[in-house]
Amino acid sequence: MKSECEKWNDQLLEAALTGSTAKDLEEHLKSCVKCSAELDEVRARQARLEELLPFVARGAEPAADFKARVLAAAEVASKGKRAQRWRLWTLAGATAAIVVLVIGAAMYRRTTQTISTISVTEVAAVQKLVEWRAPSDSLLVTPGQEILKGTPKLGQSYLKVPVKTEE
Repeated sequence: MKSECEKWNDQLLEAALTGSTAKDLEEHLKSCVKCSAELDEVRARQARLEELLPFVARGAEPAADFKARVLAAAEVASKGKRAQRWRLWTLAGATAAIVVLVIGAAMYRRTTQTISTISVTEVAAVQKLVEWRAPSDSLLVTPGQEILKGTPKLGQSYLKVPVKTEE
């Protein structure tokens, strides 16, 4: 019955809009309670819409204070949003400051613990490592290395040879 009722949908709408029904649709409506109820519902909806049509055509105006009420409501809403933004930025700044303080305190604590745990013997061992030279370092020394340690000034040479000057 459902598939049979679906084929009558278009004719039901046409009957509701025009007010006339075809003979085969009338016979179906006599036997089908669902379709007849649907036709009555569509006709009732059409009647309600037709009652509202004069209001639309007349161009019903809103109340005289409608504009003032809308503007007042918008102003109240914007003030509330500004206050919420201020609170939000204040909360974000305070949170960031707390996070920075906690991280700083943790880093300071860790550094002081590290420094206090280094003993004098460890410091001496580190100094020896810094001054240590590999035996192969002497092979890397070249005769010209002393000459290249500094840059000569204008008029000077890399070599300690007297420069001839015209007299």
